[in-house]
Amino acid sequence: MKYIVIVGCGKIGKELAVQLSKTENVVMVDKDLEALNSLGDDFNGKKIWGDALDMNTLNAAGIKEANSVFLITGNDNLNLVVGKVVKRKYEIKEVSLLVNDDVKRQTFQEEGLTIVNRTNLMVGVLKRSIT
Repeated sequence: MKYIVIVGCGKIGKELAVQLSKTENVVMVDKDLEALNSLGDDFNGKKIWGDALDMNTLNAAGIKEANSVFLITGNDNLNLVVGKVVKRKYEIKEVSLLVNDDVKRQTFQEEGLTIVNRTNLMVGVLKRSIT
């Protein structure tokens, strides 16, 4: 069973956390307590209320034990900074983050981070639908 830390309890983060918590150990981190509480009974994991830029929050989430980290807040800069920190300081191999700005996406792919960009995903899906 993998130990997964997810930062960002928005629509995508919430669904990812609920799905993954069925088979993996999942910790959800968000600075919005209401968002964490909205996870509901289907979430079978741990909730950490705090700012992912705070090392104490990451430590409370068990970042040192994490196999994978997903950074999917609405803030590209937060996702990128925390992604670099967990990749370098904690040597986590699987770090995936949501980045909306295409210039930042290209820059940080070179850092060894898995970058997810909604626009590129949608374009790819739509292109495949006409083949």
